[in-house]
Amino acid sequence: MPMTGDMWSRQPALKTELKQNPLTTDFTIISDLPTNLTSGTVNVQWEGKDPKSQTVFPSMDVNEDFIDVFQMKILSGRSFSREFTADSNNYILNEKALQVMGMKVTNAVGKPLSFGGTKGTIIGVVKDFNFKPIQQSIEPLILRLNRYGGNVVVRTKPGSTEATIKVLGKISQQLNPSYPFNYNFLDKDLANLYKGEQQLGSLFNIFAILAIFISCMGLYGLSAFMAEQRTKEIGVRKVLGASVFNIVYLLSTGFTRLILIATAIAIPVSWFAINSWLDGFAYRIHVSWIIFLIASLAALAIAWLTVSYESVKAAVANPVKSLRTE
Repeated sequence: MPMTGDMWSRQPALKTELKQNPLTTDFTIISDLPTNLTSGTVNVQWEGKDPKSQTVFPSMDVNEDFIDVFQMKILSGRSFSREFTADSNNYILNEKALQVMGMKVTNAVGKPLSFGGTKGTIIGVVKDFNFKPIQQSIEPLILRLNRYGGNVVVRTKPGSTEATIKVLGKISQQLNPSYPFNYNFLDKDLANLYKGEQQLGSLFNIFAILAIFISCMGLYGLSAFMAEQRTKEIGVRKVLGASVFNIVYLLSTGFTRLILIATAIAIPVSWFAINSWLDGFAYRIHVSWIIFLIASLAALAIAWLTVSYESVKAAVANPVKSLRTE
């Protein structure tokens, strides 16, 4: 729930209201959502810093409950605490920030740090987490104690989301009556980061289904045409003792050979295309050969099912009917 209007000046009352209701007690107030950190500063000083270093450090102001609400993992030191009034000038860094600064998780806590001219101390190290789309590598991040406001983030209990929204609406109406109640879901914000990929995936699925349907129609028509052309040949073979399996195998061999050739061409092309797309992500999976094997077997199975009807129909036909004109 973004803080607007009078809510900025009524933060003590806001916190009290949130703490009093069991549906909203698991909350934190942060300056920016961890899906919307678009800026940073180079005005960061630490011991041993290279004077030529121009690394941009994004930052986020969080309160004492951020680590618990977002279920982050503290690797060293501690989180911000209400028991330490000096925390207003202290900092929590992620692993990437330590790497840039040449520090280690084991020795970073207690070292001085200046951010934007404000001198303080590193009190904790949080495990790296993605705060930008995974097309980008995790960047160094500095967490500061929130002294202003921004967004109220509530972790809802299972099955109580609607009830929690109603409670937040009442709190908003009570403390900020001049502004409409507004809220959003963090999981939707995360999903929006990959909306383009999801739309691309849906588009590929549609075209794949169309391609398979058109291919099956073509295969069915071709198998029917070939079976019709070879009616007398099939009749002669049956008279000479060929089984249904032999006839089906005869009619399917040509299609199978073409499918195997097509598969041999498609696999390297698709492997290159998939890996070229995945190279755009800083964090990605590695495509297993099993995927291509399953796709190849599926293509064969679909083709065999498509041509099997006409093949079996031709194989079980009475050879007398096909040879009576001879």
